[in-house]
Amino acid sequence: MRIYDYDFVWDVTEPADISAALSKRHGEAINSFWLSHGAGQYPAVNILVKRELSSVHYIPKERHAGSVSVAKVPGPRANETTIFFIRPGEKIWVANDQIIPFSDALKVAQEFATSAALPKCIQWFDL
Repeated sequence: MRIYDYDFVWDVTEPADISAALSKRHGEAINSFWLSHGAGQYPAVNILVKRELSSVHYIPKERHAGSVSVAKVPGPRANETTIFFIRPGEKIWVANDQIIPFSDALKVAQEFATSAALPKCIQWFDL
């Protein structure tokens, strides 16, 4: 599996290598990762990280909206948003009902490494 972040690319297969790549943070504990298999762009998983929070987006093919992660338990501000960064300085607002712990995003990455299908380890909302 190939993992891209703001400025680096990893080719990984082992769970420990996946965890190490996804532990990289920039600035105020942020990063944005794209995961795919081989040279293909799709299917892909995008993981936005801010400290121990994540938002995950699965895109099965080009021109398909895909699916986004669903929070297990709505937080105290379920109808609000959290700011993540697509790139340093480029903000994106994500609905809090899509925010999951980073530990769950890591499980998504590890499952995606073994199968390009939509990971089953978390709940998804189809866009």
